[in-house]
Amino acid sequence: MSDARLRLASVIILSLAAFSGIFGAALAFLWWLIFCSRETFAKVSWKIVLPVSIIAAGFPGLVLMLTGSSDGVTYAAKILVILLLAFWFGAARKSGEFLDLGVWSLGNKIGFDLGLVAELSMQFLAGIADDLSHMKTALAIKEQKLNRKTAPSLALGLLLLSLARAKNVGSLLARRGYTSGGTYTPVFVTTTADIAGILFAAGIGLIVFFAEIIPVW
Repeated sequence: MSDARLRLASVIILSLAAFSGIFGAALAFLWWLIFCSRETFAKVSWKIVLPVSIIAAGFPGLVLMLTGSSDGVTYAAKILVILLLAFWFGAARKSGEFLDLGVWSLGNKIGFDLGLVAELSMQFLAGIADDLSHMKTALAIKEQKLNRKTAPSLALGLLLLSLARAKNVGSLLARRGYTSGGTYTPVFVTTTADIAGILFAAGIGLIVFFAEIIPVW
């Protein structure tokens, strides 16, 4: 999906549908499979998406089962679908979209500030990933590996680099006179695929909503 507004709306609708029960989770998973599984795996390796989703969803489900609940498997399935949608939303994100969404939804004051914070946070996370990659390369050059002995020094290095980067960005914004809010015009591009995706997501939301009301479902 190109339009961040429709992508966010789809994730919210489908997450609510998935959390409502196993029927909604199955429909939401089918939507993810058709509309965004390809984009998810194109930008994030399945070696990350699947293990993280399965472990993060399976652990609370296992705890529920061990404590005597009969809803462990159902709960794990619902969380698994929500995590897959979250991975897709993150994978499809483009630079500047959080600022677009913030200003579009909350205006040039609060929306601008929240959007700017979100954009800077994502930039910092990307910077941490780059720093970690460079540190691993440096370890490999020295014929060392990331282990319990080297991890503390690397973590401290990442923390210091992140603090230095945050300080530089803060100083730059202060020198440019930033205090709060700003003038910004969001730009969204809506494609035919976006319209189809949100219509199917809305349809799933309505089906699940009525299924909760009408016992026949």
